[in-house]
Order: sequence, then C-alpha cells, then structure tokens
Amino acid sequence: MTTESILLAILAVLTLTLILVGLATVFLINTMRAMRAEQQAMRRALANMDWTSVLSNMQSSSKESVRILDIIDKRLQKLEALEKVQLTQTNPHFRV
Repeated sequence: MTTESILLAILAVLTLTLILVGLATVFLINTMRAMRAEQQAMRRALANMDWTSVLSNMQSSSKESVRILDIIDKRLQKLEALEKVQLTQTNPHFRV
C-alpha cells in the first residue's frame, strides 16, 4: 500500500466518523427540542389545572382514611379487651 492510499483510507474513516457525529448531533438536538416542548406543555397544564378539585379529593380521602383508622382502632381495643378477659378466665392469678 502506498502512502496516498493509506491517507485516503484515513480520510474516508474520518469523513464517515464526521457524518455519524453529525447525525447523532441532529438526533440529540431534535430530542432536546421535543423534551423542552413536552416540559412547557406540562407546565401549562399544571398552571391551568383546577387545584380546588384535587385538594378537595385529597381532603375527602384523608377524612375517609381517618374514619377507617378509627374503626380499626376500636376493633383493636375490643380484641385487647377480649384477650384480657380470656387470660383472666384461663389464669385466675393473672392481673392486668
């Protein structure tokens, strides 16, 4: 191989590399533009969102959760009382 053919091969590889880098750069730029557009759309949607309904739903959900926790607490208290009664019936020397 002559020096000229080696230089031509190196030039071809560098040209191909430059083309691939250019395509990757274009792809990244388009991806970043799409991401920015989606981000702006999300910001607009959040700004226009009716937060009163969201907060109202959260408040009703938390009230329901508190009600359910109260029911569970009462049932646990009943179970503890039943357990104490059973322990005193099986072991008369047991004191609570």
